Amino acid sequence: MPTNHFTATGIVFNPCGEILMIKHKKLGVWLPPGGHVDDNELPHDAALREIFEETGVCANIISASAGVGIGDDKHCKELPQPFVILLEDIEKTWQHNHIDLVYICRAESDITLAPCEAETDGIGWFCPHHIDKMDTFENVRKTINKAVKFWEELS
Repeated sequence: MPTNHFTATGIVFNPCGEILMIKHKKLGVWLPPGGHVDDNELPHDAALREIFEETGVCANIISASAGVGIGDDKHCKELPQPFVILLEDIEKTWQHNHIDLVYICRAESDITLAPCEAETDGIGWFCPHHIDKMDTFENVRKTINKAVKFWEELS
């Protein structure tokens, strides 16, 4: 039986339109910051936590909710919608999978980087065209390219 883990990732833009990437220590490739959703943690909170833990950057999610009008309901609220939800086959057997909720985020004004050396071998802000040339997964490139179009429409 397959094992599925929920993960959350943040594609973080700075005011210049650059994207925050980390070189993942275990995988050896460049990725947006993210990781496992802890027990009883909301996915969007996990994305923001992982961004901060891995990079020292405080961010805000800009992906919008569906806006169905829950309003002042005391027992129900809308959560930020992920930009995309991916099912990632971690071991190429479909026996260990990540259900990755990917959010578009904006870095807060202070974008000083403080890499987590236990999890990263590199960190930086990159122009979108540089990411196409980085050592990463094809699904990461495609997701970031779509995220850049979304970001540009907001600007």
